[in-house]
Amino acid sequence: MGIELTMKAALSSQHDAVALACMDTRSGLVLGLSLRSDVPRDDVEIAALSAAELCSAPSHSDAPDASDEPCDESFVASTNWVHAYARVPTRRDLVVVGLAPSNANIALLRAWLRKVAETVGPDA
Repeated sequence: MGIELTMKAALSSQHDAVALACMDTRSGLVLGLSLRSDVPRDDVEIAALSAAELCSAPSHSDAPDASDEPCDESFVASTNWVHAYARVPTRRDLVVVGLAPSNANIALLRAWLRKVAETVGPDA
């Protein structure tokens, strides 16, 4: 099953989520995108393109050239959306992004997104 089909199937299984994307943080490419018809594609693309910055943390090193370190997951909440991010365990350069309305259950969204990231790994 390809990454697009995997994400489409995953999106149909989660009623709170309205979009999914997979971002390659090394190349800067969106590898897959699935969304419900009433979601602005631009919102999903902006969330995906932010994955490299939002799914990393400042380095603990004191070295002046230390770069940010990847973190397993993160989320951002705004007035309209919750953006959840999860790294693909077998391909740490890939980040799966899930969007849901701001009133969604964040804990359930994050748990679901972790499972999606595990499923996307073999298809990436």
